Amino acid sequence: MKMPRSTMAGRWTTALWMLSTYLPLASGIHCKLHAKTSDFQTQYSVTIAIGTPAQAFDVIVDTGSSDLWVQGTDCVACNGQPRFAAIASTSFRPDCGRGSCTYTVSYGSGMSSAKVGQDRISIDSFALADDVQFGVVYDEDASISQVLQSSGILGLAFKSMAAFTTPCVQDYMQSFSLSLSRTAPMLSINEQLPPYNDPAIVWASMPVEELDGMHSYWIVGLPNATLGSLQLCGTTTNRCQAILDSGTGFIAVPSTAWTAVVTQLHAAGCYAIGSSGPFACPTMDTLPPLTLTLGTTHGYACVLTPSMYAFRESSTTTSTAVIVGLIQSPMDIWILGSLFLHQYYTVFDMRHGEVRMTELLEQPVLEQLQPVPISIHDQPSYFDRYFDEDVAEHVMVVVVLGVSLMLLYMMVWQPHFSRRQYPWDRSTTSDDLLLVSLLEHDLQWKQQPPPAK
Repeated sequence: MKMPRSTMAGRWTTALWMLSTYLPLASGIHCKLHAKTSDFQTQYSVTIAIGTPAQAFDVIVDTGSSDLWVQGTDCVACNGQPRFAAIASTSFRPDCGRGSCTYTVSYGSGMSSAKVGQDRISIDSFALADDVQFGVVYDEDASISQVLQSSGILGLAFKSMAAFTTPCVQDYMQSFSLSLSRTAPMLSINEQLPPYNDPAIVWASMPVEELDGMHSYWIVGLPNATLGSLQLCGTTTNRCQAILDSGTGFIAVPSTAWTAVVTQLHAAGCYAIGSSGPFACPTMDTLPPLTLTLGTTHGYACVLTPSMYAFRESSTTTSTAVIVGLIQSPMDIWILGSLFLHQYYTVFDMRHGEVRMTELLEQPVLEQLQPVPISIHDQPSYFDRYFDEDVAEHVMVVVVLGVSLMLLYMMVWQPHFSRRQYPWDRSTTSDDLLLVSLLEHDLQWKQQPPPAK
């Protein structure tokens, strides 16, 4: 059957649009990141462009969220500069396609309220498809304005967490990698930096673990964690998990282990700067190493010496005082922020649902990511690893429905269509006639004379 010429032309047009849209990112790009430090925390941002004509913004690369938003010109509470002027973009249009025109997104440092719109967006110099949905912030908590050092946030966690961004930037990616080095931080999309393609490099590969039955954050297993001789996760306590979050500056410890951490640091002469950290310590010499074992069934030990999780208050003085970058987590899970991530080159592989880590080539640290066994008691059970609550719920509904239909069939329809036949049932004899027939047969048998001897 021949296809109408107009239909074929339409399909060719769609195919060419998809190729022009997706191929630039499919071939791999490398974007320079900008490091900005405030209140002892370093944030890493990338330049994006929105609208026609293009308006450029630095947005934080955040692997702990999934939405893209920028501050708008009508946001009085916002401190970031520059801000997006929707009225100045000829390609911008408001969008309420997902049932709401405004959304409020919650972060660890506060909440932002945004109006949803669509426009043309590019990362660095590579354009995404037209009509990418994003948020234009019109109000935000003062706590966010105080810590945000850019015009917005580019969320790179799994798209299941996205509140309003569709299509997500993640839809254009199979993987991305972060090199948060002190000299040349980079974001690479769909490709690794060339030096890391060396087959001699040893990678620590670990699966992304689910939260509530789905991939949401970049979560890896944390079966063992120790601060000096103090065990924070492992066989003596519940098994832990950790979020790899480039949008958080410090390492966040859940409340189950926080009290023990505070006690240990107080013993080293430290005191908390805030109610939930970080800590100021007189010297680095009294601090213990922090060892984190990452992985699900195969472990890799990350040994953080004090110089890797603490840093001097000021580089211009001879003081030995340091800041310890440990804070209390707002969740019942560890959060490994940029203080941890800038020690390693990390690949976030969405296609295969895994994270790969190796030492930074420009600042290698000996004996990092060494393979270590994980006790069977510290591994998730087979049920936990492969059980999906949403899928199981649907399967259970189907099973119950199937059993109910089978019982209904047996009770209602089967007696009419497949009547059971007994050896003496040669016709459609009623039950009463059958009983009389059986009684007569029994009486005749009893009246027969006994056999002759």
